[in-house]
Amino acid sequence: MGIDNKDELDDELVKSLERLVEEETSVAKAFVDNQKESSAENTAAKDSQDTDIEMGKTKVIPKVTTDMLTKSDDDVQKTGVYNVDEVRDNIRNIPVKNSDSGVNLDVDLDVNSDVSSDIDSDKHADSDKHVAGGTASDDKKKKIIIGVSCGIAALLVLIGIITGVVIHNRSKESYKYNYEKGMESYKNNDYDSAVKYLSKAAKLNEGKKNTDLKYTLYECYKEENNTDKQIETLKDILSYDENNQKSIQELASIYEQKKDGNALNTLIKSYKNKEGYKYLSDYVVENPKPSVEAGTYDDEVKLQFTESSSSTIYYTQDKSEPTEKSTKYNGDTIEIKNGTTTIKAVAVNSIGVYSDVVELQYVVDYKKPSTPTVSPESGTYAEGQQVTISNIPVGSKAYYTLDGSTPTAGSEEYTEPFDIPEGNNVISVVIIDSHNQASSVVKRNYVINKAKTFSYNECLEILKNRLIADGVLKSDGNTTSDGRKVTFVYQPKATVDSVEMYIVRFDVTDKSKTSTEGYYGIGIKNGTCYKVTNSNGSYSSSEY
Repeated sequence: MGIDNKDELDDELVKSLERLVEEETSVAKAFVDNQKESSAENTAAKDSQDTDIEMGKTKVIPKVTTDMLTKSDDDVQKTGVYNVDEVRDNIRNIPVKNSDSGVNLDVDLDVNSDVSSDIDSDKHADSDKHVAGGTASDDKKKKIIIGVSCGIAALLVLIGIITGVVIHNRSKESYKYNYEKGMESYKNNDYDSAVKYLSKAAKLNEGKKNTDLKYTLYECYKEENNTDKQIETLKDILSYDENNQKSIQELASIYEQKKDGNALNTLIKSYKNKEGYKYLSDYVVENPKPSVEAGTYDDEVKLQFTESSSSTIYYTQDKSEPTEKSTKYNGDTIEIKNGTTTIKAVAVNSIGVYSDVVELQYVVDYKKPSTPTVSPESGTYAEGQQVTISNIPVGSKAYYTLDGSTPTAGSEEYTEPFDIPEGNNVISVVIIDSHNQASSVVKRNYVINKAKTFSYNECLEILKNRLIADGVLKSDGNTTSDGRKVTFVYQPKATVDSVEMYIVRFDVTDKSKTSTEGYYGIGIKNGTCYKVTNSNGSYSSSEY
């Protein structure tokens, strides 16, 4: 039964006692009135009648009030026991109103000391007026007074005892009593008793906001291994002192020991952006850290996460909230391609505590490859002209056509310089990267004329003119500058360093002795002269 219910019960008990006193008073009054009527009929003389009327006047029993049945809180705190004699004296000394005359009379209801003296006083008064015939009436009146007085006295004793018990019980329900008894029991390691008293004190107004009292109550439950009551008490403390450090940390510790990740998640979220959040730092799971910040990129993004050894990362790519049922991050690269991609990631520790959700948005807009460089420029060239393509990014490829059409990934792939066919050619070149993005198309127009080919005699004449110009031969072309005879000996055609040429041996005769002083080559297509070195039939050349 709660304290409020006990107070109501005590009040009802006091009211019941008041009704009991009123009923007893009514009974006594009726009895006295009856005796008065009987006495009036047996009295003949007027004086005797006056005396009897005077004696028979009804005296109203005083009403017992709530104030007489209760004591002040200060008295209760001092003694804890209700003084029955004090209650009785209070009632006894209240003025009694005569029902007939309206005159207030002081009535002493002390049965233990004054009953016999009252009777003697009444007897002397009656003897002055009634010498004869008054004795029988006096005896009846004495019996009435004694009976009524004894009944009231017994009733007062009963009222005093019950009221004392009620008030004593009320003192045991007080904050001070239960707080002091509870703390004393806690110091004596009597945790059961401490819980009994402190839980009562905590429910009273003075105890509701006393966090020290409630924390002591929590310590008692902790000693008793009552986890549910520990949690309940800590929550109660925080309902009055939201940022109580000890209570926040103890509550988090209990949840961790219970491996109750959901409860710990709720606690951490409830303190987000509050002062008490700093007390939960040991329980907060670190957020996943991305290797590439969110943003806009012109190439594919390769994303990785840094995770703690004590947690696992889960992520989504469909904008849904990540949970332990989402894709588990295993350390591999997450490839983010063209378009807009939203990634949400969360770290979860071994008991199910979640970090904050990290939301990352990547916009990938592939950039076209740069324009290829094609050389030579458009123009007219002799047969044998080659085309070179450069400025090809890594991972990309160049493709070309010779008919002016737009090249695709299915066209001829460029791998090395190539010859331009004879005639009028429109060459188109494009670069396509790994994302199938194509550069702008570059076009060149080449007119390739058939190259002139030189005969052996023409080539030999070109060589002689060059030797004359350099002072090796005299103007006749057959004698060296020092007068020796020169003979040009034809060698088979050969391709030396990619140039097709005629090879000529250069012999000199001096006084009938002939010796070879070197080899020359003349390009069949370009008429260029070369110095040629013959090493066991293998030629090499350098332009002369």
